[in-house]
Amino acid sequence: MAAPSLKPVEENGTRRPLVSVVMPTYRRPHHIAETVHSILDQTCQDFELLVRDDSPDDETERVVTAILDPRIRYHRNPERLAMPGNLNSGIADARGRYIAVCHDHDLHDRTRLEKMVRLFGEHEDLAFVHTGISTIREDGTSLGVDHVGDFRRYTPGPEWLRFLLSSFSCPVAADAMVPRSIYERHGLYDPDYGFIADVEMWMRLSLAGGVGFVAEPLSKIREREADHEYLGVNWRVIDSLARIHRRYSPKGYSGVSRWWSGLGLDLRLERYIAIHYLICVKRKDKAGRAAGRQYIRQNGRVLSRTLARLR
Repeated sequence: MAAPSLKPVEENGTRRPLVSVVMPTYRRPHHIAETVHSILDQTCQDFELLVRDDSPDDETERVVTAILDPRIRYHRNPERLAMPGNLNSGIADARGRYIAVCHDHDLHDRTRLEKMVRLFGEHEDLAFVHTGISTIREDGTSLGVDHVGDFRRYTPGPEWLRFLLSSFSCPVAADAMVPRSIYERHGLYDPDYGFIADVEMWMRLSLAGGVGFVAEPLSKIREREADHEYLGVNWRVIDSLARIHRRYSPKGYSGVSRWWSGLGLDLRLERYIAIHYLICVKRKDKAGRAAGRQYIRQNGRVLSRTLARLR
């Protein structure tokens, strides 16, 4: 499946904002007001905030529409689009020069938008900018952990792609900032990769330009709820991750390095699959083990297939 395309903004004579903040939301009325206010309080005030509600009830609508600010553009989907469909729908309606994604339960430093936009002004060829993050519990208390990688302020795209291909843990938070023109040239989030379509996006955009990084924890990323559908081992996510790496590994290397990287990827994927199957065993997750055995029968190698036969 090809990534959806994005048409240029139709100019109608009205002034466009510098930044469009797109906030997809699903059943989080208890968090979203605090998140919205952390955006409204930004030092960069030239923005619009598009709240895209995928919820089946009107609780979120009541919370958001009670916040009286003309920069908020609330929209509730008539039927659920899920991720990344809901995110793509918001980007399609965005009019800003830059588009920043902000999820519905995270909190953001007042300077976040300003510092990300400033970095675009320093390098003309940036395809996206991301920042360090900190983590908070579901109740909002700090976990005391900052994730600020030892990355340069500017990294050439091909170099960044090879770095992403070196690990299955993506260091780019989903709430990066991308020029709208980049989305117009290179497409939106590919639904074929589901919940981790952003991982594929960062690899795709690494082929489109440089990558900027603000080495400060400018977003507080909240833990997922205990009943979140993507908490724990999810074999659909593992499958998407494997397909993303197989797709971009040949694009990141050439010659003998391409062959060698492909071999290394096969070995790392086999180890990754085996480890996650053992996690299901340790947690006595019967559903996870059953899904894992099915996945391994289709995609596993000797090690994982041997483990999957153990009872």
